[in-house]
Amino acid sequence: MLKKIIIGVLAVVVLLTVTGGLYIASVIETRPEETPAVTSVTYVDTYAPAGVAAADWLETLYHEHTVPSVSAAVGINGQLVWAGVIGYTDIKVLHAARLTSTYRVGSISKSLTGAAVMRLVENRQIELDASVNTYVPDYADGKADYTIRQLLSHQAGIRSYSSDISELFSFKTYTSTREAATITENDPLQFTPGTGYEYTTYGYTVLALAMEGATGRPYEQIMYEEVLKPTGMSLTHVYRADALVKPAKPYMLISGALIEAPEDNISYKHAGGGYVSTPSDLVRFGNGLLSSAFLSSASRDAMWTQVPFANGAVNPHKYGLGFQVGEGAQGRYAYHGGTANGTYSFLLIYPDTGVVVALASNYMPTGNGFDRLAEAERLAALFRQ
Repeated sequence: MLKKIIIGVLAVVVLLTVTGGLYIASVIETRPEETPAVTSVTYVDTYAPAGVAAADWLETLYHEHTVPSVSAAVGINGQLVWAGVIGYTDIKVLHAARLTSTYRVGSISKSLTGAAVMRLVENRQIELDASVNTYVPDYADGKADYTIRQLLSHQAGIRSYSSDISELFSFKTYTSTREAATITENDPLQFTPGTGYEYTTYGYTVLALAMEGATGRPYEQIMYEEVLKPTGMSLTHVYRADALVKPAKPYMLISGALIEAPEDNISYKHAGGGYVSTPSDLVRFGNGLLSSAFLSSASRDAMWTQVPFANGAVNPHKYGLGFQVGEGAQGRYAYHGGTANGTYSFLLIYPDTGVVVALASNYMPTGNGFDRLAEAERLAALFRQ
């Protein structure tokens, strides 16, 4: 009897191993060996030589890293001056990526949401230092006394994702911002608001709820009217799994292999990680931020200044209001990256020189992907004159 049980267990193990191996083999996709052509467009003749160099940079990036596709764009002094793309939005059918191909941009959504909040501040519809309960009195039983500024700067104490896989790959549809905000509504705070830092996408869902309460408008309407329409971001919208026109097919890079990423539902995090866009649209957003017609210089400075803790101590994470800040060889900059299911994107803005760079790729590296900041800086340097 024992011998039969052992044989049976071994048979099951072998079956599961074979089945698992067949499944993995079925979802692994391989790029063609030959490097595809780069689509490169220079919109301002003055930057034609830089555009040629940028196309070479893009081809090198594709060649040196296992990416399905990479799209990029550059803006200078309010103009979109160059855009380029290489690779495939779908490797299996060799669907070539185009300049209009959209990508999920992950946490760059936080920067979009932050800009909308600052527009509401300027319109006197919301106050940075008012508590969430000012706009949503019943949230967290009236105990949500952290402020809009603290939500924007990740100092509210709201937790990040748990280790539960269902939080990293959600398949549930949340029909409203209020419903999505219940995920952390009754969870204890990680620290007293203003005394610590916890990077959290959930905090931005609560922020979206406060925006709705302050304006009486749905979050998506606020975003369209305050950010997308004014900056001309015509290809940018909230991602929906059931949409007829889908963004670039998402992949995960695991041990050097590209594997089709599982389809997830991100209706719980539109404000912090839910947007689809193109690098050209992201450059239009950056150009808009640099324009006084979109935001005042005071609002821009507030977004791009790291928020200290309540006791005045410097926040080592260098996070402002929807952006991180830093300084390099080309001057001070504001930036945000997006890393999520099939997402690896970046937005870099140089306030003093008016240069904006955006990158997007349809993969998520589980190990080390290419250094997005370093590559964005490299691309920006090509257009310095």
